[in-house]
Amino acid sequence: MPLRFRYKGAVGQHEGHGTTLDLGRKGIRFLSDQPPPVDADVELRIEWPFLLQEVCPLELRVFGRVLRSDERGTVVQMYHYEFRTRGTRSFDTPAERLEQWCIVA
Repeated sequence: MPLRFRYKGAVGQHEGHGTTLDLGRKGIRFLSDQPPPVDADVELRIEWPFLLQEVCPLELRVFGRVLRSDERGTVVQMYHYEFRTRGTRSFDTPAERLEQWCIVA
């Protein structure tokens, strides 16, 4: 599943994107061209493959810390997660379709 992430670095906020490889109750592994550094606190926004009530797109928001990062991917330990309706700017979803079918969080 596609994902976007952000974290705070020494010189400000950083953002990136990647692809989910493994997802479990306590962690997630993903691939990215420019992964966040080890020990960074990150927020991940994962494009969820199922619709709310078969109409409204969702995203899984994950908050956690990067445990390791290597050629096999970046591993994040989850502290907290929540499902949200996907906003008009998330994953470049057309705004008119979202506004027509669901309340945007």
